[in-house]
Amino acid sequence: MFVARVLLVGLASGAWAIEGCSSGPPPDPYPSCSNGHYVLDDPTVTPDGFDAGACVAFMKSIPTIQPDATKAPEFVTPLAGAILPATPISTFKWTPGQLASLDIIQPHPIKEPSFWHELHELFAFESVAYAATDAGLDGGGSTLTADAYVVIFNAASPSEDGGITELLRVMTINTTFTPDDAQWATLQAAGSIEAFVYGMHFDNGAITSGPFAAPQARAFSIAQQ
Repeated sequence: MFVARVLLVGLASGAWAIEGCSSGPPPDPYPSCSNGHYVLDDPTVTPDGFDAGACVAFMKSIPTIQPDATKAPEFVTPLAGAILPATPISTFKWTPGQLASLDIIQPHPIKEPSFWHELHELFAFESVAYAATDAGLDGGGSTLTADAYVVIFNAASPSEDGGITELLRVMTINTTFTPDDAQWATLQAAGSIEAFVYGMHFDNGAITSGPFAAPQARAFSIAQQ
């Protein structure tokens, strides 16, 4: 699991100033986009879905993430503060958001409450680490043209070093996600969870609008069996 000593974690996962980082090199930026807790669209089910090339494009777009309640997707389920039953496995749903645009979103400083400043800074840290170690991988090969989403599930309780533990990162063109048994067990073991959903529009593998994020995480918990 990706654990960083920060106030908040976003995508790269998550999202946003770093209060401090653990000693040593930056965290593994997962240049293959195939880290064990990353969940991309299954090409046998969604052949034109969110692929590794799109993942790379998202990683590089992290510094441009914008909080925008009018454009960002929002969770439909679970409801804020919900306690989900241990069984059956729940399906997470979110709205499509208003993502498509003919204008490429340009990076700009985020002037938002400290929550979003922290989220943005963490993403910037992860993006720099990724760019420094991706061995020239530029995300080529993706032809994704669709609205797309990255959903990050973090443990709400701080880790032993005071940081945030990312549990799952889902990258998809769908507006629902149903965990498999192992993924659900990971979420359930954390108990209390904070989830973030980010929306963006791709045109031939390039992000042309977004990523956009809602101003608040969705907090919920899962009952123990």
